[in-house]
Formats: sequence, structure tokens, C-alpha cells
Amino acid sequence: MIPKLANLAAIGCLLLTLCSCKEDPELVHKREEQQSEIKRLQGELQVIQEKLKDIPPDKTKELIVAKGEADAQVVEIERLEKEVAALDVKKKEIEGKFSDYKKKYPLKN
Repeated sequence: MIPKLANLAAIGCLLLTLCSCKEDPELVHKREEQQSEIKRLQGELQVIQEKLKDIPPDKTKELIVAKGEADAQVVEIERLEKEVAALDVKKKEIEGKFSDYKKKYPLKN
């Protein structure tokens, strides 16, 4: 039984030797170049993946919400400025009436 295994192993080695003898040197060289290119690209990929881990999370949604709030505040400011302007007009009107009243009814000491 052991001699049969040894014979099979010897035949297997012989077949591998014959197959490897028939390899085209140009193809072997090309395969080695491709393997080295694959290793180089894998290294670059690892570097890029590490850089991607350091990128801060996307804040686009938060920026959209903040911009909406800012726009709403601008509208509120404009409304309040108009209200203040209307109150200033009303104040000047009341001051004028008060001035007329003081002229009509002066204070006596």
C-alpha cells in the first residue's frame, strides 16, 4: 500500500514538473507583474480606507435645518422691524397730540 502511494506521489511530482516546464516565460513574467500590481493596489486601498474612517460625518441635513431656521428668523426680524416702525409713527403722533394738549392746557404753578 505504501509503495502505491509513493508511486502516485512520484507520478504527481513528475506531472507537475512537466507542466511547469511548459510554462511560457513571458506569461510567468506577466503573472508576477500582475501579482505585484495587485499587492500595490491592495496597499493603496488600505490607505484610502483608513482615510475614509477619518472623514467627519455628513452634516447636510443639519445644515438644511439650520438654514430653514435662519430664514424663519430673518422673516421674523423683518416683521418686528415693520412693527417697530409702525409703533414709532404712532409714538410721534401721540407725542404731537400731547404737545398740542400741553399748549392748550398749560400748567399753573
